[in-house]
Amino acid sequence: MIDKMIIDADLCIKLGGHEKYKFLYDVLPMIAKHIYMHTHAHSEVLMPPSSVRQLKDLTNEGRVILVNESNLSNQDRAVYDATYKNLEKVMIDPRRPNKNKGEVCSLAYAKATGIPVFATDEMNLQPIIDKQLNTGIDDIVCIRIVDIINKATIGELQLSRKEAKCLWRVAGKDKDVFDTQIWPAGVEQGQT
Repeated sequence: MIDKMIIDADLCIKLGGHEKYKFLYDVLPMIAKHIYMHTHAHSEVLMPPSSVRQLKDLTNEGRVILVNESNLSNQDRAVYDATYKNLEKVMIDPRRPNKNKGEVCSLAYAKATGIPVFATDEMNLQPIIDKQLNTGIDDIVCIRIVDIINKATIGELQLSRKEAKCLWRVAGKDKDVFDTQIWPAGVEQGQT
């Protein structure tokens, strides 16, 4: 289990996207002991209602802690501001200033406070983090939905293949990719 992780809106929207299956509510606490979410990223979770409800339940229960830079120490705030400016140059288009802002705020907060894992489903974000932020000290790694499923396949998460496939489908992913590449039928948990 991961000690500390900060989460992005897209992951919440995808995991919480179904009324019947509460993957956002049930699975996030299986992944990390301490889960944080930047208030800007939190404000981006507006739909679907099931995602909003599951995230609200997690925050009301103290299982997801909302954070922002306003309460950081002067030293941490300086790191936050420098990291934000660094990422802003490559991730935020001045013509669409709110696009990617949740990711930038979250990553800047993670860098300033030593949160090593960013849970997102952005496919091309890790190379940007590696180039712009990771220096070998307090590096940040992304965990995506595919990584969550991979943790289940090796037995790190208590999800059956059927549950993992359902999570994959709720997140809008292709079932054939799941069956052929992610967790092929007939492969027992812990065998991959």
